[in-house]
Amino acid sequence: MSNQNFNTLKQIPMVSIALCTHNGGEFLSEQLKSIQNQSLQPNEIIICDDNSSDRTLEIIHQFSEKLPIKLYQNIPALGTVKNFEYAVSLCMNEIIFLCDQDDYWLPQKIETLVNYLNENLNQEVVFSNALIVDCKLQDLHTTMWEKVRFWEEEIEEWKNGKALDLLLTGNRVTGCTVAMRKTFAEKSRPFPATIHPDFIHDGWIGILASLNNEIGFVAEPLVLYRQHEGQQVGVIDKEREKIYVHSRFSRSRAKKLSPFIEKGNLYFNLLNHININYPELKDKTKSLQRISEHYQLRSNLQKNRLKRIIPIFKNFYTGNYHRYQNLGSNWYGVYLAILGDLLE
Repeated sequence: MSNQNFNTLKQIPMVSIALCTHNGGEFLSEQLKSIQNQSLQPNEIIICDDNSSDRTLEIIHQFSEKLPIKLYQNIPALGTVKNFEYAVSLCMNEIIFLCDQDDYWLPQKIETLVNYLNENLNQEVVFSNALIVDCKLQDLHTTMWEKVRFWEEEIEEWKNGKALDLLLTGNRVTGCTVAMRKTFAEKSRPFPATIHPDFIHDGWIGILASLNNEIGFVAEPLVLYRQHEGQQVGVIDKEREKIYVHSRFSRSRAKKLSPFIEKGNLYFNLLNHININYPELKDKTKSLQRISEHYQLRSNLQKNRLKRIIPIFKNFYTGNYHRYQNLGSNWYGVYLAILGDLLE
């Protein structure tokens, strides 16, 4: 890579990669080869293996002479979130990339994201788009941003300082597309592990960085995001139960309230974690407070339907039903939600 691609007044930052593995033998070689082919090479690759029992360690040793790998083994396994936290804590360089064991990085990935951070000194974190591929890296003709609905309208809102609001309605920051400054990585640890089972390290990094609008993005897809049966997190479409008008009057109230209680607890736990561990950000959490109150209200409506009218109307008037409707809902989903809250 030619240094002329960088601002000549700025030094090229040194790069670390935090790669976590666990029984990744099927795809790890391709991931490491893709790192080997980067136009800007990393200065170190921290690999934290979570007690693998397949060929993972053998593959890592095969690449140790070709790449600046430092291997650490966890016995017993730490689990995904704490393993990434450990790997990040071991990274010594200014820019840290998160890396999964089963994806494939396009050759310009490191250079492009380092360029972005080098040119945007007010940003602590950057993420990119990704191409969705199958287990053999064949194009599935869609992107990560299409799957998580990070479209033109959302992109404009993000640019206008609404990153936190967008992330509260659904995570758009996929870990394997992330690069962050070491100063931010240190601030983000320890990664919270008890907010919610589905709230993992990339969600936390996105939320924390968005509180101060310190997270930017690159629209170019820089990763082939592999979909396969063995992955922990993916974007393969799963069939969701459809809720029709008539079924809103036949399903149990406990079944209706369950997702609201779950979301209310998630946002309450997240808000509490930030207030305790980052008191300096307390005045930045109004959006988080609002969404927490929204789901707390919906999960605690009285059995008497007449007494529900005023709190539901107030919640509608503030725009919360529109603001926090499920990703992918139809235009009338808001009104079905209000009808369900009123009558179920």
